[in-house]
Amino acid sequence: MATITDIAKEAGVSISTVSRVLNYDDTLSATEETKRKVFEIAEKLNYTKYKKKAKKNGNSHSANELLKKKGVLGLITWRTSDEELEDIYYMSIRLAAEKRAVELGYHVINFSQNEQHQIQAVDGILAIGKFTQEKIDELNTTAPNLCVVGSNFPFHDYDCVNTDFGQATEVALTHLLDLGHKKIAYIGAEESANLYGYRTYKTPTTNTYIDMMKHHQLFDENYFFVKENSSLDVKTSESLTEKALAQWQDDLPTAILAANDAFAIGIIHTLNAHQIQVPKHISVMGINDLSISRYITPPLSTVRAYTEEMGETGINLLHERIHSPGIAKRILLDTELIVRGSTTPPNKKNS
Repeated sequence: MATITDIAKEAGVSISTVSRVLNYDDTLSATEETKRKVFEIAEKLNYTKYKKKAKKNGNSHSANELLKKKGVLGLITWRTSDEELEDIYYMSIRLAAEKRAVELGYHVINFSQNEQHQIQAVDGILAIGKFTQEKIDELNTTAPNLCVVGSNFPFHDYDCVNTDFGQATEVALTHLLDLGHKKIAYIGAEESANLYGYRTYKTPTTNTYIDMMKHHQLFDENYFFVKENSSLDVKTSESLTEKALAQWQDDLPTAILAANDAFAIGIIHTLNAHQIQVPKHISVMGINDLSISRYITPPLSTVRAYTEEMGETGINLLHERIHSPGIAKRILLDTELIVRGSTTPPNKKNS
């Protein structure tokens, strides 16, 4: 894996600047262009294929590779360029999708949601993010072929790819429970307008936390903080963690599960500001395993969502649909526990 020194060398900035960018240090006066360069280089240098090696005569992509042809694919991202820097999860998916599209011989055009009316003469559209049902339906009408990555709405007549975040949450909580934690808090947010479901909370992460903690008779409303209609970014996490700490006072949890890695970074920032050491006093667990998660202090324990595979699989599905249309496919990708320095067994004084 790439080091901070590797990233700094390629970005042409200091090691200190790279470290502060990757740790979302808001006192750093770096330009948006510099931050974007650092994040994108970190993604590129840590880009890893997670596929098993194919047998010489059994490459599952061989048929698709033979169908290579020059064409045009449009990519629409739910996040704006600036918003993408606040949570690089979607950046990671986009970069992998662009790479795979080029490998298959396509020219790629990036559109924003506001530029949708400019879409024309493309072979297909890959939509990345939590679009509203209305926007997805509009895209499906506009695009000759459509694949959506990262949305939880029901799908009809087009393909979709997502990570099994219910499974990811179960993996994260099982890790904390196996370490001996019982007082496990949850801090997250939900962008309700872009989510689908009939329960009070919409995301698989939030609902799996509630279900699993209740199953183990460990659910405590005092340790449950979810902000509705809000972004899952570092600043929101810092604000929500401040609110949690004010409510908890001396009754601290021994571990906190964050809704994603960006939230985990904000939680760690806030705990550090209150002289609460991670993981000595409180363990912190993320979900996603962004490329930056290994560089923060302490390195973040998390559950890997294969964002590279999400982008690649989306392009592969779109490529297949263009050349050989069939029934719509819904693909959920597996996850993997990544244990680093932010989780340990609970401090006996706190448990």
